[in-house]
Amino acid sequence: MKKLISVLFAVLLLAALCGIASAETGIGVEPGQQMPDFTVSLTDGSTATLSELLKEKDLVVLNIFASFCKPCEHEFPDMEKVYQANKDRMELISVSGYDPDTMDVIAAYKESHGLSFPMGLTGEGLSFLTASNFPTTIMIDRNGMVGLVKVGAFLEEGEFEGKVNNFLSADYNGQALPFEKAVGLSQYIFYILVSVTFCALVLVVGRWGMLRKAGKQSWRSLIPFLNAYEEYSLCWNGWLGVAADLCLVAYFVTGFAGVPGVIRYAALAVSLVISVLEGFKLAKAFGRGKGAGVLFDIPVVRSFARMILGVSKARYQPVKAA
Repeated sequence: MKKLISVLFAVLLLAALCGIASAETGIGVEPGQQMPDFTVSLTDGSTATLSELLKEKDLVVLNIFASFCKPCEHEFPDMEKVYQANKDRMELISVSGYDPDTMDVIAAYKESHGLSFPMGLTGEGLSFLTASNFPTTIMIDRNGMVGLVKVGAFLEEGEFEGKVNNFLSADYNGQALPFEKAVGLSQYIFYILVSVTFCALVLVVGRWGMLRKAGKQSWRSLIPFLNAYEEYSLCWNGWLGVAADLCLVAYFVTGFAGVPGVIRYAALAVSLVISVLEGFKLAKAFGRGKGAGVLFDIPVVRSFARMILGVSKARYQPVKAA
């Protein structure tokens, strides 16, 4: 037990340090830092280079979108309006970061949506960015500094205009705005429902099969977390398995809520440490070797492996607690 506590403490400390050192935005640039120079290709066959644009403009807005993205489509009309009102002092470039999008697709999208600002593809010019959420908007001030990073759409009318006016104002002092992360409520609900449904299905099917092999068939085996307790009471007699799943759920849920990284990584670390013990215990229960135990150590693979073994002809032998 003392050894387990020591390992938990060490991993939690490492997670805390990683969380503190990790980037806030997670896309490769942070508010207040110098924006790397870049060149992107546009639908009209030309290119746009940041350093050249800043010779003539006081603000460059880089918007990363995808042709399938509905929040992107929602914010484009306001962006177009603000661009038309300020294009003598600002440049707005919208590029697709979605791999299946081609230049022809973006050209057709631009025409069909009545957009006049330059559009194109991220390409190699923006390879230093890791923006995987659409839309993501980066505002670069007249000094070439990242003034704003926003992940998610500008949903409120006038919100985008207010940010632009901040950087074009005569009172602008070079102060970067805080990182913003905003996703529509409908997206939250959709992602959560899909994730919870899928994970619950995998857990229920796998654990129901395991408990059936162990001779424990009951209504509790059909309910996640309750069936987790049944499984672990058979396998190694404790609530730690439930704690591992709860910590993993907490890691994903807090990602949507914008909780500081140190807390999220701590929850993930606890889940992983407990999962190591779980993996080898489960492998032993199925009469499998260390190789299967390693697979059981990986959270997502563990759930699928449990499900496959649970519904297959694999023999399950409950492991008594030491």
